[in-house]
Amino acid sequence: MKYRKRVLEAKVKKYTKIFPVVGITGPRQSGKSTMLKHLF
Repeated sequence: MKYRKRVLEAKVKKYTKIFPVVGITGPRQSGKSTMLKHLF
């Protein structure tokens, strides 16, 4: 399966540069872990 770019990717990258810890929450199987693995 091909990776789908998430709308929040830019904000997550921005906030990780500002804050030492960033929490990602959401419903099951919405791509939270996949997005983080792709970004980092």
